Amino acid sequence: MDNIRLLTPPNDTARDSERWYEFAIYLSRQCGDTVTPLITTTAEEFQQQLGDAGMVYCAPEQIPTLIRDHRFIPLMQPVEVYEEVVIASGPAASEHRLSAIQGCSLGGIKGTFANRLGLTTLKAKQIRPGSMAYAENWLQLLKAVQQGQQPYALLSKNFIDQLSELSLTSVNLLARSHLRKAFPLLMAAPQLKPRVNGLRDILERMADDPKGAAVVEKLNNQGWKKPSQQSIINMVKLLRGK
Repeated sequence: MDNIRLLTPPNDTARDSERWYEFAIYLSRQCGDTVTPLITTTAEEFQQQLGDAGMVYCAPEQIPTLIRDHRFIPLMQPVEVYEEVVIASGPAASEHRLSAIQGCSLGGIKGTFANRLGLTTLKAKQIRPGSMAYAENWLQLLKAVQQGQQPYALLSKNFIDQLSELSLTSVNLLARSHLRKAFPLLMAAPQLKPRVNGLRDILERMADDPKGAAVVEKLNNQGWKKPSQQSIINMVKLLRGK
């Protein structure tokens, strides 16, 4: 029996890490190994734990590095989960509309797909912020908007979807994209290559198992499916601005 460490990013566990423990328990029972979650609280900690991880659930912007530098294998993608941008305003905004962002400070997370897509979306509407203010994580950025430190921000849809209505008090969602081309991935470390097909079978059947379906629902997706190579190539091109 092996111990497979499952690494999850801080932005996906900021509000609810318990669901990943439930996912790990389910996977352990199905594959016969012990799957242990590695819950991280910062981007730096996430990077430091990569060497110990057997599986990683990662955001789109992390995928190229994991494939190129760490030889991780794309395992499965969550069904109907796509990374999009949500453009939001808070109490410090002069007006709650996109055009008011012109010349103002705009918050974001540097290097993320949501940040790139948000700036591209605004540019297409000929809206240019006066400056960018970068936060370390989505929760920090959201609090900056809520507390009036930042008038406008580019937020991750996946992060917003994890929150309750109460958590979004004082935040106005001005617009959201519907590109449906970038998605998070569950990836396997190179040492798990002989196990990839078996793990895919387990994950693919998960939504059809009542116990598995309950876990999947808490992960805010509809199941797991194998990503096509072309969809990953297309996503990487988007990340590079092509």
